Parts: sequence; C-alpha cells; structure tokens
Amino acid sequence: MESSYISSFNMKFPLLMFSKQEETNISFFSVTEKSVFQLNAVQNLKDCRFVGSAHGWLVLLNNKSDPFLLDIISETRFQLPGKQTFPHIQGVREIENEGFEIQYKGEKDSACYSLKTIQEWLMVKAVLSGNPSCNGNYVVITMYDLHCKSKLALCRPGDNGWTGLCGELDSYDDIVCHENLLCALGCGPSVEIWDLNESSPRSKMMIQVDCPRKFTEVHKIYPRDLYTAKWYLASSSEDLFFVVRYIGEFVRYDGEVIYEGDTLTHNTSQPLVCPYKTVRFDVYKLDCKQKKWLEVESLNDIALFVGGNHSALLQVKEYPGCKANAIYFTDDYWDRMDEDIYYGGHDMGVFNMRDGSIEPFFDCDQERFEPPPFWIVPK
Repeated sequence: MESSYISSFNMKFPLLMFSKQEETNISFFSVTEKSVFQLNAVQNLKDCRFVGSAHGWLVLLNNKSDPFLLDIISETRFQLPGKQTFPHIQGVREIENEGFEIQYKGEKDSACYSLKTIQEWLMVKAVLSGNPSCNGNYVVITMYDLHCKSKLALCRPGDNGWTGLCGELDSYDDIVCHENLLCALGCGPSVEIWDLNESSPRSKMMIQVDCPRKFTEVHKIYPRDLYTAKWYLASSSEDLFFVVRYIGEFVRYDGEVIYEGDTLTHNTSQPLVCPYKTVRFDVYKLDCKQKKWLEVESLNDIALFVGGNHSALLQVKEYPGCKANAIYFTDDYWDRMDEDIYYGGHDMGVFNMRDGSIEPFFDCDQERFEPPPFWIVPK
C-alpha cells in the first residue's frame, strides 16, 4: 500500500499511526478511507516514545525522555514538565553513553538507566481531559511506574512540575476522562474518581462492585500460565465500560497457544517464532444502582478503539468505513514489546463482538513496528 504526503485538512479520522520497517518516516492509515498517507508534523519522531493520544493530540517523550504534546493538524507543540519533576523523582543527572542517573525520593542510592529504559517505564500511559486547541483549562494525566505499580500524576498549563494523585488503590490499569472527571480502573475491578475542576484533586468516589461471574469463569478457559489479560476503561455520554483483552503469550503459526518451552524443537537450534497474540475481548457495563458489571453482548452501532490511546467509543454512522459492534485494537503489551527482533507492535486487528472473530483492518504483513502503532481519534 503506497503512501503520500497530504494536507492535514484532508484527513479522515480515526487514524492509525504506524512506521514501516523499510521507511524512516511515520505513516497514517485512515480506517474510513482505507488509505495510507504521511504528514510533516510527525516526521523525525522515530526516536520519541508515544505514550498517549486524546482529542487528536499526541503525548510523547522526546529523545531526552521529557514529555510534550503535539497536535498533528496544526503542528502545535506544548512542552510539559520534565522527568525530574515527577512525584517520585528527587533529581536527574545526565551521564555518558546517553544515560541518566536518577535519585528517587526516600531512597539512599541512585540508579543509572539508558535513555531507552527510561522511555519505556517513565510514563505508562497519558490522557488529556480536553482539547488544548479549544480549552486552555485542560489537564494532562499520566500513569507512571513506581516499583512495578502504576501511580497517577497530573499537570496543567503553566505548571512547573507533576502533581501526584493519592488514591485508595495500590495500582491502576487504565484511565479515562469523562466530563472533567478522571476515572481510574484498578483491582476488583473497581473505579476511583477525581474531580478535575478542583485545583488539588482528591479522590471523590470509589466504585467497588462485585467481580463479574463470567470474568471469573473465562479465566478457567484462558489460564494465566498461557494467557495474559489487559484491562481498559471506556466511557460514553451515559455509561462506563470495563473491557478485558485476552492475549495468548506464545501463539503458533496455526493459532494454537503453547507454553514457552514448546517453542523449542529437536530439529533446530533456534526456537520457533511464536508471537503473543490477542484472542478475545469481553465487555461489561457498570450498573451503579445494582453495583454490578453487566455483560455487554453487543455494542450495536458503536466501534470501540483501544490500545495506548484514550479509549474511544465512536458512532459508526458518523464514520463510514468503521465496522459496527467491533473493537479496533493496537499493541500495548509494553512488557514484551521489545523482547524479540522478529515481532513487537504487531498485535492489532478488529474483533467482531457478534461471532468473536478477529481480522486485520489494513493490509500489512509486517511483524515488527517501532514505534508501535497508535490510534488517533477525532476531537
């Protein structure tokens, strides 16, 4: 599929941002028009790490692991507070060989990291409460890594540093913004809510509900020694959704999920290449009155977009070419993204809620993407 440069005003959302192995530039795929093109605004960003997208804006870490916002349409950039201002970091010193020495708060010894390592763990995911092009009161919220647990921090325009959010949950799996409320998904599954209108947001509400029965039953079908489960949160104008994605850890060419030890064969000294692969999604809707997660059998005329982006529910009638009752997904399995030279960033497709089938949404036989593909959804 050939690509060409186009004007940003001719773009048709939603867009998949990806990079071809044989090219140095970043490309876009329009789901509605089934076309590939390029934009000047995002070129020369292959050394950056993409950590979020919302309202048509990207959140990135530059080649020094400092975060910034980018609007791909206007090419506007806003620098965000640097890595040294995160709540858990006391100070940062640049050292030789493109590395950094970091002193953590409350710890005696410092630690040294490569630039790539810092890019991988500094920000797990970031979202925006609003569109910076239209509202100067937007908030950037990020999940950051602290001892293998995801904590929350935010910043506003003009802030000199990141402010930590002290919540009731020990770690968080996903975040979304809904009508200036921050909703964070954690164990249970439970949802913690902050009011972003407050200058110093405090945890406003904790929604703790029983674990869905199907969720427990499905784990018997997809045991943890063969599969991993990723959780997402999505919101519409009225409802909050809990989405579970099941990923086979090692999937053979014929689709069978196998143990890592089974990738070794007697016929060759090299193990079989068995990339991780998404096999299923389940969706639940929060019923606040019953305090239950109710199973969702159909999304009707909705298409759900998940991955490293702010999860988005789109009415397909407004975006011809998108499939209804479907989940479009990209690879956000960060823990295994860079473990193999043959794959990573590859796990993407469209899941049909009606029959459980998964198919590709664009023609590409590439198995290794760097940086990994990202959704950019409408403003």
